[in-house]
Amino acid sequence: MKTRNLSRTFDPIDDLGYNNLYVSGCSFTYNNSDEHLCTWPYYLRDKGNFKNVVDSSLPGAGNYHISQSLIWTIENNNPAPDDTLIIVMWSGNNRDDKIIDINHSTDYPMEFKYSDNVISGISGGSSRNSNGNHNCNCDRNVKSPESRAIENFLYIVLTYHYLTSKGYRFLFLDYLDRTIPNRGDDIEIRDFLNNNQISTLNSIINSEVENIYKWSVKNDLLDNDDWHPNPFAHLRWTSEILLPYLVDNFSNL
Repeated sequence: MKTRNLSRTFDPIDDLGYNNLYVSGCSFTYNNSDEHLCTWPYYLRDKGNFKNVVDSSLPGAGNYHISQSLIWTIENNNPAPDDTLIIVMWSGNNRDDKIIDINHSTDYPMEFKYSDNVISGISGGSSRNSNGNHNCNCDRNVKSPESRAIENFLYIVLTYHYLTSKGYRFLFLDYLDRTIPNRGDDIEIRDFLNNNQISTLNSIINSEVENIYKWSVKNDLLDNDDWHPNPFAHLRWTSEILLPYLVDNFSNL
């Protein structure tokens, strides 16, 4: 997990009534600076008047990492459910992650540590040709779109039931609107699930909060790679889309 000592930059717009904000995701969540606010969790910290951000996100990570790193962090920290809001931004269904011994990692510049000797091994980012800190090509060779749909569905549903059983308030978001053009090669898992599973997925991943990728495309706020929302997109999306929804639906006051 990552806890950054980033100075507050913005005055609160609203007080949501929580001290703790726990987040997990990929590069659409990860703040890639230890000096400046770049992504929505830290803008939300300021504008929603949270005291702490506990961040399990990792660039290039898939949904296995997002789920397992969050659960591990919660089990280690045991944050109070009545003082904690959890937001998960699910990522690419085409990504493969493992929990590995640190001696089998490469020099990938970011990492998530489960312990001094154990880290999250990831296959990479949006492109099939990208490489993370562990070679997961063997996984890619034995998986199909249908098998990926099943495993990613299970990661999401199991995390939902875990958080529900622990009594946390949480919001599940998706990082991408796969119906619009993008530079990833992600799959839409609903194409391979039955109607009951699709209904379950639709009920637990929020669709009322406009997707950050789609919103950034509409407002011409993608970064130079034409893929990631830029920091100004994160700031505006947090202020104009995410925070108003949280005020209306997750206020703890």
